Amino acid sequence: MKKLMLGSILVLALGLPVLAGTLNISGRAGMYNPGNGASPSVMYGVGANYDITSNLSVRGAVETTTYNVGGDSVTYMPVTADLIYNQTIGGIFTPYVGAGLSYNSTSSGGNTTATTGYQAETGVKVAVGGFSAGVEYRYMIPDAAHSNYNTSDTSAYMEGSFGTSLNF
Repeated sequence: MKKLMLGSILVLALGLPVLAGTLNISGRAGMYNPGNGASPSVMYGVGANYDITSNLSVRGAVETTTYNVGGDSVTYMPVTADLIYNQTIGGIFTPYVGAGLSYNSTSSGGNTTATTGYQAETGVKVAVGGFSAGVEYRYMIPDAAHSNYNTSDTSAYMEGSFGTSLNF
């Protein structure tokens, strides 16, 4: 599955420039609910959103959080790739839904495990000058092999345009 994700990222990296859309970079922060009796923790990271069309985009993000389970410190870092559908209303509000795959690294007590998972998200962003701000709820299954274990994340972000067009 790791090879499939790396192959997909390579195809996106090579194929998206042909579409000449807009690349937006965002800083992200939110509350992560790890489940399994652990307390919620702050999750933060960066994301990049590439607009394929006015209603369809691809987003990649890297985030991290540390929380405690039974006295043990656990660090969780998902690397995600999502396909997002949005509809702008009145030129300001943009509700969206999306889904995608993730590569997840979890470290605790000197041991690190890697899993492949998936997630679905919904949110809304608001245009503010040359930037946008948004809130999002994500439902995540960090290990596709154990789909009965799920987590969630509620986050906020600020996003700015990296360039108006990437013409190759």
